[in-house]
Amino acid sequence: MGDAHSATGLADELISADALSAEYRPAFLAAAREGFAPARFWYKDDDDAKDEVVDRADDPDRWTSLVYSDRALVTQFDDGQTVWPDIGYRPTSSASMPSVVAGMLKALDVHTGHSVLEIGTGTGWNAALLAEIVGGKGRVSSVEIDPGVADQARRNLDAAGYGTVETVVADAAVSVAGGNRFDRIIATAGVHVGQLPYAWVEAVTPGGVIVAPMRADMASGPLVRFVVDEDGTATGRAVPWLQVGFMDMRTHRVAAADLGALRWDDPAADLTDTDLAPWVPLLADDHRWPIAVALSDCRYDVWERTEGRPHGVAWLCHVLSGSWASVVPAGNERFAVRQHGPRRLWDEAEAAYRWWQRRGEPPLSAWRWTITPDRQSITLDSAR
Repeated sequence: MGDAHSATGLADELISADALSAEYRPAFLAAAREGFAPARFWYKDDDDAKDEVVDRADDPDRWTSLVYSDRALVTQFDDGQTVWPDIGYRPTSSASMPSVVAGMLKALDVHTGHSVLEIGTGTGWNAALLAEIVGGKGRVSSVEIDPGVADQARRNLDAAGYGTVETVVADAAVSVAGGNRFDRIIATAGVHVGQLPYAWVEAVTPGGVIVAPMRADMASGPLVRFVVDEDGTATGRAVPWLQVGFMDMRTHRVAAADLGALRWDDPAADLTDTDLAPWVPLLADDHRWPIAVALSDCRYDVWERTEGRPHGVAWLCHVLSGSWASVVPAGNERFAVRQHGPRRLWDEAEAAYRWWQRRGEPPLSAWRWTITPDRQSITLDSAR
């Protein structure tokens, strides 16, 4: 076992946790994460913690320990509009958690001689790992939408000896590959349900693999492994042993919902009731997924009770149509439902959730993705 704060220590830790395949260990040693982490970054210990700033010049030991820990490091906020050490609103680029990087490589099943297209270059570390794995007979290309991020990644790759990696500044949601075909495609940005670019499928050789983190506006969703068939159809399943959460592809973003401007007791809303406590389907990721699929372009929030709000409130909102729904306790195990706008969001959410319950509450791995030139669908196994 090596020093815990080193490439060897990180690789050994990931292997012990069964996150890293032993065959990829040499790549993690050769393409050390240290060569791709910026001198300044943001990080936080958990979802509820505040972001902290780290500067290698001020505290090199802390910088090194974080770089070689299993943590995501935020390298950009707000598409670069927020300048370190300020903390921005939306993280827009990062160095992913090493365990997630390792797990995605395992799902990709990439080997010596493969040609690989990466969507989202980031710091360049993942592209370097891929270059180590595919070797001199393989090929790695990487597409990055942000010119500044791409430029820094290019410099990182060159400095670390990976000048053969091709980096392209482009929007991968619109175009990729330039007519080239690949054995593998890996995406490191969240792809919205129903919007995986068919150009990715066209860029993969028959029998090849696409690995992409799928998401909806209400849930980060699973990592899905697609296999491309001879007829140009890609079929996918969730990777059951790896949950991921990636930043959206920039062209898949939607406007934020200003739920703070809404009144949960708005008298203009239609009033009904339900016996389904909203916290059950909305607060558990696996329970929320069927609702997220049915309401793929909607947002949600759950507010705790306060002095001015004697009950907790669950919200659903569809920004484009202006539809919203609120659900609050009404006593006797009933909940008051207020809905406004052309869509009845709670009715849709409850119907999707009960449909999933009637099928035995199947896990994410039971969902099947199918992508053709003119249609994308997500279905449950017919046996369920």
